[in-house]
Amino acid sequence: MNSDLLVSLRAKDRSVLGRAVTVAENGGEKAERLLEIIKPLSKSAPIIGFTGTPGSGKSTLIDALVTVYRKRNLTVAVLAIDPSSPFSGGAVLGDRCRMNRHQTDGGVYIRSLSARGSVGGLSIGVSRVISVLQASDFDLILLETVGAGQSEVDVFELADVCVVVCTPNSGDDIQAIKSGILEIADILVANKSDLADADNTIKQLVLAQNLPSNKSRHVSVISTIATQGEGIENLADQISLQVEGIKEPRGKDTDMQTRRHLVRAIARQMEQNLLNEDNPKIDQLCASIINGEMNTNEAVSIWINHQTTRKTKS
Repeated sequence: MNSDLLVSLRAKDRSVLGRAVTVAENGGEKAERLLEIIKPLSKSAPIIGFTGTPGSGKSTLIDALVTVYRKRNLTVAVLAIDPSSPFSGGAVLGDRCRMNRHQTDGGVYIRSLSARGSVGGLSIGVSRVISVLQASDFDLILLETVGAGQSEVDVFELADVCVVVCTPNSGDDIQAIKSGILEIADILVANKSDLADADNTIKQLVLAQNLPSNKSRHVSVISTIATQGEGIENLADQISLQVEGIKEPRGKDTDMQTRRHLVRAIARQMEQNLLNEDNPKIDQLCASIINGEMNTNEAVSIWINHQTTRKTKS
C-alpha cells in the first residue's frame, strides 16, 4: 500500500494527491504516518510565497504566472490560503475559483486551504501540505496568503522567495514603507499599473529600498498588469534569478526564525486543543471573566501559574 501511494503521488494522481493533502492539513497521527511514508520522496521544490493586501490582485497574478510556467514546461502546485468560514472553519474557496482555467491541466494542482484564524496568514497545516506537494515532484510550489495586512509575515519562514504585491491608490505604497511586510520581500510587484498614480507607487517602492533595514540585500521592483499578462514574463524571470541565487538559508538569524516558527506552531496546536477539548480550568476562568471577577490578563496569569504548578508536581 505504501509503495502504491508513493507511485501515485509521483504520478500526480489527483484523487490520491487530494486525499493526502486533506490528511496532511488536518494533522494528527494519520498525518504523521503519511509524512513518514513520503519522506523518501521529498524534493526541494522552490516555494514562492505571495502576499500583500486584499484586492491587490494576487490570485490573478498567480493565474497569469502559472500560464507562463506551463509554457516553459514547468509543473506547478498552487496553495491558495483563503479566509476561514466562521461556521465550518473551512476555506471560502474564492482563490481557487479564480484559477479555474488550469483545473484540467495535469501539470497544475490548485488547492485552497483555510487560514483557520491565523493572524500570520498561514495555518499550522501548510508546512505539512507542502511536504506532500514536494513528494509529488512539482517543479514549483506557489503559496498565496490571505492578505491579512502588515502582520502577515509567516510566509517568510516557509518560502524561498517572497513576492509582495502592491497596488496604486490603495495606500499600499505608504503602508509598505511603514510596515514590516516590506522587509520580507525579495520582489515587490506594483500590480494594476494601468491605474492612475502607478508611477508614483513604483517610485515609492524603489525609494523604500534605501531604508536602513533593506540595505543588506537587493529587492527587485516590477510593474505588472496581471489581467492583461503584462510584466508576467519579467516576474517569472526575476523569480528564477532569486531561486538560482539561493545558496544558503536567509540571513544570520535563521535559527531564530526556525525557533519562532516552531513556537508559533506549538502555540496554534495548543490553541486548537484548548478550544476543542473539555477543560474545567478554562471553563472556570471563562466564567470568572464573564462574571466580571477578573480580566483576561489576570486569567492568563492564573492559567500559566496553574500549568507551572502542575508540571512541578509531576
